[in-house]
Amino acid sequence: MPTPADRGPGQPWRPGTPVPAPIDPHTPTVDIRIGYARCSSLTQELQSQLDALAAKNIPRDKIFAEKISTRVRVRPQFEAALAAAREIKAHAPHCRVIFTVNEMKRLGRDARRADRAR
Repeated sequence: MPTPADRGPGQPWRPGTPVPAPIDPHTPTVDIRIGYARCSSLTQELQSQLDALAAKNIPRDKIFAEKISTRVRVRPQFEAALAAAREIKAHAPHCRVIFTVNEMKRLGRDARRADRAR
C-alpha cells in the first residue's frame, strides 16, 4: 500500500493526507545505495570501511564518513546521509534507496546505554 510522503516514523497522523498515485509497473527502477562509515577515535582508520563500501559499487560521492565517538548524540555525516537518502527518495519514489554500512556496530554500539539515559 502506498504511504504518503509526509508519513513516517515519529510523524503524527493527519486526516486528509492524499495517498500518492500508484507507480506504473513498467517504470524502470534501480537500487540507489548510500554508504556510511564511522570510527570513534582519530587514531582509528576509515579506509577499510571506505574500501568495503566502494566494493559494493557505492560511488564515493554517496559515501558519508566521520570520525566521531559513539557518545556524541549528533553525528553530522550520519544526518547528511539520511537527508540525502530522503531527497533521493522524494525525487525518485520508484527507486529503492539502500542505506549501507560495513558493520552494524558503526551505527552505534551503545544503543542500550542510550536507552537508559532517557
